[in-house]
Amino acid sequence: MNIDQIANKLHEAITSRRQIRPLTQDNILLSNSDAYAISRKLCELRKWKILGRKIGFTNRTIWPIYGVEQPMWGSMSASSISYAENGKSSIKLSEYCEPRIEPEIVVCFASPPPLNASEEQIVSYIDWLAPGFEIVDSVFPDWKFSIPDTIAAGGLHGQLIIGQKVSTINNLIPELIDQKVTLACDDKVVEEGYGSNILDGPISAIKHLVDGIFDEPSEVPIKAGDIVTTGTLTDAKPLRVGEIWRGHYSGVINSSLSIEII
Repeated sequence: MNIDQIANKLHEAITSRRQIRPLTQDNILLSNSDAYAISRKLCELRKWKILGRKIGFTNRTIWPIYGVEQPMWGSMSASSISYAENGKSSIKLSEYCEPRIEPEIVVCFASPPPLNASEEQIVSYIDWLAPGFEIVDSVFPDWKFSIPDTIAAGGLHGQLIIGQKVSTINNLIPELIDQKVTLACDDKVVEEGYGSNILDGPISAIKHLVDGIFDEPSEVPIKAGDIVTTGTLTDAKPLRVGEIWRGHYSGVINSSLSIEII
């Protein structure tokens, strides 16, 4: 099975909301580079206008849960990114196979970070940051997969909802390491998460992305205006119709974001 065939198979599964066996369980040998090429083709099939990247599996505390040992990334599009009005939004559960919610730190680049940029340099290229909820979705049943499977399937990205922007940014590297989120469902606290859960901090996750993109032939570098999510601050949580999820952010991002599941 070639890259086009695999991309078509994934596209059909995603658009029909039909789960399939992980590719790597069907004796398909995929390197990460192969998987990124498939992900790029998948974006073409979906006619996506790429507006940034989501970084996944940056939270080392959840690696044992999903059987992974490294981060990955996927593209986000103009059609998959939205902004919460007054910190509130909603999503339709029926649009996904097996969705989960992740509280994220979101950044937007004013200009493209260069190759081999240090964390300090990366910060200087950031325009704003914000709280976010990423809806991640697995076309692979029970969230069982390998890293190449997740990369090929677009990084499991479903939708990103962005909250209140913060444009005054000082000492961002340590501030984001100390960033806290309290995640609640129907006003019951489910988990607390911190920026320190993300690799060596959220900006280190962005450096991993920037460096990694330059090493992948099929990938397009970050451009001005691109939005990047740095990875979930907690474990991903399953969703049910009728729930209201809230993330209260305290730190350099100091606001709340809520999503109703309809």
